[in-house]
Parts: sequence; structure tokens; C-alpha cells
Amino acid sequence: MHSPAVPACDLARSGVPAVATATVAATPVARSWFLFAIGSLVLAGLLSLTLVVGRLPFLGWLFTDPLFFKRALVVHVDLAMVVWFQAGTAAFLALALGGRIPRPINALAGALAATGIIGLLAGAVMPGAQPILANYVPVIDHPVFVGGLVCWFAGTGLFFAGALAVPARGQTALPDDALVALRAAATANLLALATFVAAWRTTPPDLPAMGYYELLAWGGGHVLQAANVAMMLGLWLLLLHRWSGQPVVSPGAIRWLLTALVLPHAVMPVLALGGTMTPAYTQTATQLMRWTIFPVVLIILGLGIRHVRRHRANRSLLGDWLVIGLAGSATLTVLGFILGALIRGSSTLVPGHYHCAIGAVTLALMTAAYHFCAVVAPSASLAPAPRWPRLQLVLFGGGQAVFGLGFALAGAYGLGRKQYGAEQQIRSLGEYLGLGVMGLGGLVAVAGGLLFLAVMLRCIGTWRHRATQPGLTHEQRTKNPSLAEGAR
Repeated sequence: MHSPAVPACDLARSGVPAVATATVAATPVARSWFLFAIGSLVLAGLLSLTLVVGRLPFLGWLFTDPLFFKRALVVHVDLAMVVWFQAGTAAFLALALGGRIPRPINALAGALAATGIIGLLAGAVMPGAQPILANYVPVIDHPVFVGGLVCWFAGTGLFFAGALAVPARGQTALPDDALVALRAAATANLLALATFVAAWRTTPPDLPAMGYYELLAWGGGHVLQAANVAMMLGLWLLLLHRWSGQPVVSPGAIRWLLTALVLPHAVMPVLALGGTMTPAYTQTATQLMRWTIFPVVLIILGLGIRHVRRHRANRSLLGDWLVIGLAGSATLTVLGFILGALIRGSSTLVPGHYHCAIGAVTLALMTAAYHFCAVVAPSASLAPAPRWPRLQLVLFGGGQAVFGLGFALAGAYGLGRKQYGAEQQIRSLGEYLGLGVMGLGGLVAVAGGLLFLAVMLRCIGTWRHRATQPGLTHEQRTKNPSLAEGAR
């Protein structure tokens, strides 16, 4: 199914194959979406930095609008939770199928997405615009921001529709099971978009802003979680294939599993059309997230563990950054399930649960990003050494797990969520200890995130030096056997 090609960076020397010849035409499209993904994290980090700088006494005069910080928080969340995940999904789909999607569709989708990001950023500096901290997709109640969000969803929706419209036959840069999962993620993203549109049609516009946007985002936001999980599963299968050289699940089996994950969410646009103020709309979204995600994830996780056990004699485990990223993502996933099952009220167990869940998807995408660089980066000599991915993935994964466990510990002692500063009313040693653990984990995770951005920006910087080469010559294989092994 896959054709050998030049490994693009030192990561290839740890066993990651390089880009298939069939993906050369798709590489520019894939790079564009990858830049959106990495750029969104950079911008989200800069916005979080403004929240710190604005509290410094000698710089406070720069920020005269008291709502600026909450607007910055809204844009930060949307960049890190919506743009990062959707652009990451699009980047890997583009790597496999982007060259087959008509050029006008790719161009229009990219232009809409770029316009959307500009609109999101512009919304943060609109004086007096009201930030609405709604669940799943917080917004700024201003036409510029809302227009940016619409453009972003329109761009990604157009690309996902284009990716689903083209056949997946022939050579691609993805194994069959991973491609099925990523196409399922595209389908779920389109279902989320349809739910947003239906909710916009039926949500009463005279509601208070918080209630209006909460209802508008509730159904589609839940469907986006299924899309993110499908993307994570696709990346697990991709990375396991790259590690072992063998497929994990048959195409038929993975289709059934991903259908079980995504298909039930097709009811959400219909329920949204029936009215977002009905109990069926809000309760069904919650129950779908509760009961449709974990069975499929646990089945694929079990198949992945069996796959590793079968091939561990031929491949290394300790110190392999692919295995570190996969194990970290799987551990955070299971930890998120456990903490979610323990939730009994509105305590910090809730953010403990969802930070583990979000961290699992993010860690899978970070690990796959190193593979992406190995596929499309043009120069082996300029790319990062494998030790940096190992360190970064350990820092981020470990920090995120400790962060979530700290929240959970404080919640077990009754600490309420969405309380800050003096509002927290810390009453016990357990709550103090939980918040201290949470803070320590958060600092380690941030360090891992910053290291990831540094490595990614360096990898992206190599793209301009040379065009991607489609294959290894006999001379290259003879002079450097490790490259031939990476391209096997």
C-alpha cells in the first residue's frame, strides 16, 4: 500500500517511514492545515501570556478595557480547543487525500479558515464586546468574532466535505484503518456543523446572551467531542502502524467500530431542529457523550495493546517516543474515564476529568505531529533529534496527568468548580493539597507545551530550505543504512 520515500528528519532514524510518493501532491495542502494547527497553539499561548502581563502593576495601563482579559480567554480556548483539533484532523486527511480534492475547494477552504482566525483575534480587541464563557465553544458577542467563527467552521466544513467526497482508493500516506477513523472524524465534524446551524435556526434570539450561546453550542459541542475522539483513535492506529509496520485493525472492523461511535450523533441536528430548549436536545447530547465514546475507545485500546504485545520482540519499547506518546495518550484517556465516572456534582472533579480527556487527544496529536514533520520536512540535517520528542511528551503527558489528579483530589474534598481566589473557600488540608498538586502538574505541562512549540517551529523552519524528495537513491541507501530502515 505504501511506497518508500526519503525520511525527512532524524525522527526517521527511530523507525518512522517517510512520505509515500502518492502524497507529494497533497503535501502543500497538508502543510497549510498543519500551520493552522501549530499557529493556533502559538497564538493561544501568546493570549494566555497577556493574561499574566496585564496583571503586572507597571503594565496595567496598557489594558484599559476590563473585559479584555475575558475576551482573550475566550479566544485562547477556541484556538486551543477548536482550531487546534480541527486543523490537526484536516492536516492528516490532507496528507492522504489533499491532492485528490479539487484545487478550488482547497483554496477556498484555506482562505475561509485564515479569515476565520483573523476574525477570532480581532474580536479580542473590540472595545466593550461582551465575552460569553459558554461551554464547548465560548464566544465574544460581537459580529467580528462571530463572523470569524462562522468563517472558520465554513472553511473546515468545506474541506471535510471535499475529503469525504473523494475516493480513498490507491496509495495514501495513511494506513487503511487510520484513514477510516479520520474520515469518521470528518463526518462527525460535519454533523457538529449541521447541529450548530440547526440550533441557530431554532434558538430564540431574545434569550440572554449566556443562555443563547450556551444552547447554540451545546449540541454541536458534544458532537465535536466525538469528532476529537475519532481523530485521536485514527492517530493511535497511524502511530502503531508506523511503529510496527503492520496494520492494527482490518478496514471492515474499524468501519463498524467508528460507525458505532459517530452514527448515533446524527440525531443531534434533528433534535436541534426540534428546538434547543427541549429536554431531548440537551439530555440526549449528554447521554450520547456518556455512553457512545468509552466502549469504542476501550475496544480499540485493547486491540492496540494486543498489537504491541505481538510485535514487541521486533521493536523497542523503552525510550521509543512513539510508544511514549501512545502510552501517555492511552493513560490519560483511561484516567479521564475513571474521573468522569466519579463525578457526583459540580466539583473540581469535572475539570479534572475533562483536562485528562483533552490532554489525551492533545498528546496523540502532538506525537503524530512529530511523524508529520518526518513525512514532509525536506532536510534530515535540520530536524530535531529524537530525544526532544521523548522529553517533551513525558513532560506534557505527566504534567497533564498530575494536573487532572490534583483537581480530582480537591474535588473529592468538595471544592467547587468555577471558583477563583477568595471565592474558593478552601476549608481542608485535602483541598490545599489538591490545588498544590494541580499547580505543580500545570507548570510541568506548560513546560512540555512550550518545548513542543519550539521543536515544531524549528521543524517548520526547515521547510523552506529544500523541496521534498520522492525517494531514496541506491547511493543514499548504501551510505546511510539507517535512512533505508526508516523508509522501509
